[in-house]
Amino acid sequence: METAAKHQSTGKPIDRMVEALATLAALLDRTINEVKAVDVDFQKRLVDAVQKKEEAIRTEMAQHVEAVRREVQEDLTGRFQTEMQAALETLRSEFEAERDRLSSESGVERDRLHKELQHAGNTASELQMERTKLNAEVQRLKDESAQEISKLRAAVEAATAAATAAAKAPPPIPLSKDEVARVQARLAEVTSIIDDPATELSIVIRKNVEKLELEAYLRGLRYTPDSK
Repeated sequence: METAAKHQSTGKPIDRMVEALATLAALLDRTINEVKAVDVDFQKRLVDAVQKKEEAIRTEMAQHVEAVRREVQEDLTGRFQTEMQAALETLRSEFEAERDRLSSESGVERDRLHKELQHAGNTASELQMERTKLNAEVQRLKDESAQEISKLRAAVEAATAAATAAAKAPPPIPLSKDEVARVQARLAEVTSIIDDPATELSIVIRKNVEKLELEAYLRGLRYTPDSK
């Protein structure tokens, strides 16, 4: 009885210890499971936090890049507008200067053309007057030529008649050789005047008449006894 009682009194603390250890083990297991669950949740929260931070950083970087891009674009746009305005002002100044120059040159050219047209008109009037004078001169030369031709024909006919009469008439009184030489010299002089291109037409016609008269006179002289 006492031994059993001792065994019972001795076994109760052990059982309690075992139960306590079992309880502790269960508590540790539960704690470990809870720690694992907390660790998984922490890992998940950490990943979510990292992702959110990354997204926030990406968003912030995108916003910053967009802001920088807009700033650079606005700066470039402002600089481009300034340079474009300066270029337009330069082109406008050059255009106005060129327009003024062309306007001045066109005014000078217009005055020059006006003077040339006026001079051309005066020249045309002078040419018209000169043509009228030339027409009158040509008509006068025609009239004089017609008269000289008539005289020439009459002289030719007279010379021909004189030569014929001289051939049929008795020998005339002999003339000196000096007369023949004088007539030949005069005939050479008249021929030289006729052959000169600078001699006027009316003079040429008159000299032709004189030439025919001299030739007829010379032919008459050649029928004299001294010329045979």
